Amino acid sequence: MNPVAVVLSFFILVNLSFGGISNTPHNLSITGTGNIKAVSETEICAFCHIPHHEKEGTPLWNRKMPVSVYTLFDSEFLTRINYPSPQQPSEVEGQPGIVSRQCLSCHDGTVAIGDIYIIRGTELGNQIIQMQNVNPDGTMPSTATGYIGTDLSVHHPVAIEYNPDIRKDFDVGTKTVELKNPQPDPPIKLYSYNGKKYVECTSCHDPHKENKKFLRVDVGNLARDFKQTCISCHDKTGWTGSTHDTQTAVYSDPEVTQKYGEGSPVSVADLGCGNCHTPHKAQGRPLLRKIEENTCFTGAGGSPSVAPCHGTGGAKDIQSLLPPNNTYGHPVTDSSLENVHTPLDVLYGYGSNETDPANSRTIKFSDSKHAECMDCHNPHSVKPGTHTSQNQWYPQSSSPDGNTVSQPLSGVYGVEPVWGSLWTQPSQFQTLSTATKEYQICMKCHSRWALGDSPNLDCTTAEVSSQSGIVLTDQSCEFSPNNKSAHPVVMPLNQMTGNYEPKSLSPDQLKAPWNANVGNQTMYCSDCHGNDNETANPKGPHGSQAKFMLKGPNKNWPADENGRLYKVGDIFGTSSDGGTTDGLFCVNCHNLENAEVHQFKGNGGCCGGMGGGGMGGGFADFPCVYCHVAVPHGSPVSRLIGYDNFPEPYNYMGNSLKLDGFVKNNVLQKWDASSNSSTCRCHRMGMGGGNYDPNPYPY
Repeated sequence: MNPVAVVLSFFILVNLSFGGISNTPHNLSITGTGNIKAVSETEICAFCHIPHHEKEGTPLWNRKMPVSVYTLFDSEFLTRINYPSPQQPSEVEGQPGIVSRQCLSCHDGTVAIGDIYIIRGTELGNQIIQMQNVNPDGTMPSTATGYIGTDLSVHHPVAIEYNPDIRKDFDVGTKTVELKNPQPDPPIKLYSYNGKKYVECTSCHDPHKENKKFLRVDVGNLARDFKQTCISCHDKTGWTGSTHDTQTAVYSDPEVTQKYGEGSPVSVADLGCGNCHTPHKAQGRPLLRKIEENTCFTGAGGSPSVAPCHGTGGAKDIQSLLPPNNTYGHPVTDSSLENVHTPLDVLYGYGSNETDPANSRTIKFSDSKHAECMDCHNPHSVKPGTHTSQNQWYPQSSSPDGNTVSQPLSGVYGVEPVWGSLWTQPSQFQTLSTATKEYQICMKCHSRWALGDSPNLDCTTAEVSSQSGIVLTDQSCEFSPNNKSAHPVVMPLNQMTGNYEPKSLSPDQLKAPWNANVGNQTMYCSDCHGNDNETANPKGPHGSQAKFMLKGPNKNWPADENGRLYKVGDIFGTSSDGGTTDGLFCVNCHNLENAEVHQFKGNGGCCGGMGGGGMGGGFADFPCVYCHVAVPHGSPVSRLIGYDNFPEPYNYMGNSLKLDGFVKNNVLQKWDASSNSSTCRCHRMGMGGGNYDPNPYPY
């Protein structure tokens, strides 16, 4: 370059930058405003730039470059989506990372702040400019605000390609890297090397700008600058209008007010991405402020109680609902499970054809059992408004699409079973980049996809609940439309292929809203499972003192809080021990007294409601689990009936079920059920019940 042009360029640079930089910590002269500054040196630009004889670097670089080998940013998500990893920042001009290494010449703490090449035409050689508030060797202390160090794994990656075209195909749908295409919004800056675009420190930061944190974006206080900087590159699906984009609740933490609001209140909407993420010194991944769920609880605050987030004392407290604060619930706060969750782990379940390039944790209980907030919620697209109105336990209406994901569950990965035959596990699942039904989110974990093959070749699994001590069951097996009966979680009863007429209960056997659209309605898993008191607490199956997280006015099944099994006689107040249906979960939705088969009362004997005969009023004391499976998701037998050789947990305590045959008819007769048990003598009349529903457990 022409020497005159070089000098002119340098003075233009000085003229453009001097006015701004003089009032920032990057003024390292004695006149600087920062804590680290020269003892006596008055030059400002010389700490980085020189008009002649520059060293490697640009523009006109005057500093000694670090020779550090850095620990680079690492992410299972990047590996699993096959995104190019960041490169070791180069020391060679024209290669990725050279610009970032220039910044690191101060910020990685390996080069003395005053170690420059030339000052006022004099080469310093082994001498350095003396600085205040630095280490004895002149380097930046690790306690300094701007200290980065050589571990770049906890900082936003640099020397990394910007490529919005990379994506991962699911069986249904695609997950992209969610970057603005083809390039970020200005004033964010990319650097071109060998025909590719790269992110460097100065993509986001302008070292000459009089702006908090030297951000190129300047739209308000630091909170708003932070948010806008992130969304200038990151184009998260569903972000606009989401809760974290619009929530006006503010932090009561004075440090947040001072740092991000510059003295003004800071809302969730103001800080946006910065509520959960930090570009530097992250404690969790990817670039989370805290490890996993602690980020959701605390946000940018110093503690949950001063943050408008989901921790104890927060604006929407979920932390206090979770175990160990409640006996039952998703084990989100179990410290032994920290850092088990990895992005895209849903792709790697039992039977998956995917090879995990990260060789990391999966969704399988056998080696990766976990539960994290992000398993059920996508923080970038979550919106307020559950399917149940405020102060209501259940929805106010029922419909065929009553299992569609609600706003808080939008944008979450899921799986759809390829349904197997009667009472068998699906052998295949379709992975979904976005679940459209709530059960597709639940079945990521509560199915063979995570629980593995059944040791009994049925719907039981080899896993046992650490909370209840009960064998976990495969709900993709239980809710299969090829079974004879199931609650309508997957599809309406009238569409179940294994079901037969009469496919649904009569409306008078159900309570609102389930007594409308009977047979043509679906429901949510969370209509039955949830928090203790969803009229006051945030809704959803976070945690409960009720076993199985059963919710509603009545939360017990199949026994009351004292362990007494509920009985048919409880329905009519004729039990010999004075039992009632108080607390019985089923009565939340069902009018049990209107079921003809339950009407064992009066002088008609044990089978008076089914055509007479029988053994007197004693039949009224028969527990519900003499006939019905104790896990009432679904059954290979109609009306959630179970046979006496069914295994636990369907056969309560292993010996509750008494029937060995059942057939569903429009008018129920005593011979429609068969039993070899002496306690059910009225079903041993030998009348023949026709084609009983098949038994998947041959005697």
